[in-house]
Amino acid sequence: MTKKKILTTTIGSFPKPSYLPISDWFDSARGEEGMNTEKTTLEFTNYIENNENLHEELFIKAAREVLAIQERVGIDILTDGEVRRENYVHYHCRHLKGFDFKNLEHRIVRDGAYQTKLPAIRGRIEHLGNFYSAHDFSSSQSMTKKPVKFTLPGPLTIMDTSADCFYNDRIKLNTDLAETLNQEILQLVQAGCNLIQIDEPLFARQVEDALLFGMDGVERCFHKVPNDVTKIIHICCGYTDRLDDENYIKADPQSYFGLADDLNIMKIDQISIEDAHFKNDLSLLDKLTDKTLIFGVLNVTKSRIETAEEIRIRLSEVLNHIDRDRLIVSPDCGLGLLSKMQAKQKLETMCKAVGTL
Repeated sequence: MTKKKILTTTIGSFPKPSYLPISDWFDSARGEEGMNTEKTTLEFTNYIENNENLHEELFIKAAREVLAIQERVGIDILTDGEVRRENYVHYHCRHLKGFDFKNLEHRIVRDGAYQTKLPAIRGRIEHLGNFYSAHDFSSSQSMTKKPVKFTLPGPLTIMDTSADCFYNDRIKLNTDLAETLNQEILQLVQAGCNLIQIDEPLFARQVEDALLFGMDGVERCFHKVPNDVTKIIHICCGYTDRLDDENYIKADPQSYFGLADDLNIMKIDQISIEDAHFKNDLSLLDKLTDKTLIFGVLNVTKSRIETAEEIRIRLSEVLNHIDRDRLIVSPDCGLGLLSKMQAKQKLETMCKAVGTL
């Protein structure tokens, strides 16, 4: 009997081609200074005010390049590399009323792991109605016959990547942000996208908030989304400040255990977690019996290229806890910290390993 193929995917970001007119968090993270959120935010604000819509052909070229790399190495479910975004969080926020991207506020974020100046919330959050996802998805999906997954930031993660100067009520802010995401997702569904991923890395850092109102927020994001659309949540433990940084404080991987029972009953279909940066206690998988698992096997914060054999061994252990038809293999998180060659080599190795199972 032929074994069912184990699918592969990517999570979101990809290293931006140098010809694009915008940079992102990861471009500065490859330099001596490390990730510079403030600089990237202000540069993108200036770009929008002076150059928006002038470089569509370059974004199309970049998306085609990123999709083609994934296709050539054998990825089954593609992402567009988030090539149009300065980062995966603020791109959505720029389409909302209530955000100030000029007068930034100093904040310590990610449970003290990072401090910077962030966009400020200075009024009630509402969607401006200039929906972006349908256009971005349709453009990318037209370039390939393989399915393209679309990614958006979750409410809790947006809250930790902005400065609240208005609400002082995390539950209310979570609800209003979720409503804007729901509006965006419904437009995305109308455009034909049936693989939609909400990124909530803050769940791993703020377990109590995730349980209290974060999961409700994600379910609100998917309100009225048809059953035939695959609803995905990605929960990683955070990027490092720069590639090969040994000192950055990532979230505690044991957080997954605190979230598992509630994740298993959420109205979602797939859960994406990281495993390469650290090794999970695989009894975790025994608690996630009702979901498909997207399992990270590539460390996106390290330049070292994994071997196919070490990935194969780890996945063989995983298959002792989960049926292969509920397993999808991916990197831990987005590939933005890496060079294009490193990203390609890591994905090639991953697909080679999966092909042996």
